[in-house]
Amino acid sequence: MTARRQESDLQEVGRAERSRPVLRHLLRHLRIAGIVSLLYVWAYFTTMYFVPPAQEMIVSGGLMSLLFLPHGVRVLSAWLHGWRSVAYLLPGALLCNQHFAGERAWDAMILSGMTVSLVSAPLAIGLLRRLVPADALGVGTARVGGVLLVGAVASVLNMSGLWAVYGLAPLDAVITLLGDMAGLFAALLIMRAGFWLAER
Repeated sequence: MTARRQESDLQEVGRAERSRPVLRHLLRHLRIAGIVSLLYVWAYFTTMYFVPPAQEMIVSGGLMSLLFLPHGVRVLSAWLHGWRSVAYLLPGALLCNQHFAGERAWDAMILSGMTVSLVSAPLAIGLLRRLVPADALGVGTARVGGVLLVGAVASVLNMSGLWAVYGLAPLDAVITLLGDMAGLFAALLIMRAGFWLAER
């Protein structure tokens, strides 16, 4: 009886040991999703509440933002995490939908637009990796120009998808492209400033 009990205990210990790496892996992904989604929500709220007053002085009546920080977060997340960035960004995107779209947050059109925006950056990276050397887009080896190229292609894909979903006016399409690129450039500056502060 004692031998059987010991064998059973050893099996339980073995199962617990095998489950620990899986649990650590899951917690790591949840932690990344929390950080990325938090950054996405911050970028979205900053864009929606602080950019429009300044933009009204330049372009009145436009629906799109001339500085769209969420595009920068999406591109940098896709650059760092590939297609996993879609899952990491999803909680933040759904929270933003709920806040800004209200009762329409779960409408097919709103969800379609959200999906287009989330997949545009990893899709752009996947396409460009077939055309340029691997180190041109690699984490730690890519130059700013390579990241901006990803952002430009992602913005064109995003704009095309949003045009299909919402039927963007020509001016709004141009503002989308400009706003996406300005948002990515601002996100790169913020990331660079963060690295600079961390190294001090």
